[in-house]
Amino acid sequence: MTYTHAHTHTPTDLDKSSNIGLKQWLVGHHNSYEHEVTGETIHVYAIAGPPVYSDGDSDRIDFDIELPLWGVTWVLKGYVIKSTLEIDAAFSVKVPIIGSFQLAQVKGNLQDGVKVTFGVSILHGDARFYYSAGWIYVDLSATVFGKVYGPLTIKLIPLPF
Repeated sequence: MTYTHAHTHTPTDLDKSSNIGLKQWLVGHHNSYEHEVTGETIHVYAIAGPPVYSDGDSDRIDFDIELPLWGVTWVLKGYVIKSTLEIDAAFSVKVPIIGSFQLAQVKGNLQDGVKVTFGVSILHGDARFYYSAGWIYVDLSATVFGKVYGPLTIKLIPLPF
């Protein structure tokens, strides 16, 4: 059997091919911190802002958040209305080699918290998304590849921008 793969870029390639460079881009789109309870390093990658074609004074914030954790990458992609803290987002998981699976639709008020339960063949669990002290958080518990993780409270993105 013959395997082929797409060309992968090294950080040096990316630095040369863009005006801002990978390191500078990550400064604004990556947050890492040591979790106060578990001591593990949490990495959150996010792109967020008003809709591209809005007038610039939008109350809506679109976001795409990726959280590599426990052997998979958790993804939250959607929007939040700043004034009401209403969220509408798809919660999914990316599994290396296998692909992506949508786990749940996250819809409701972040002030009250929005809880979802999810399950696909290789993982199951629950997540609660909420707003506190200027940040969107998730409390995540899951069994991934048969191993139990969490509950873990994770800071995702700050609001308002």
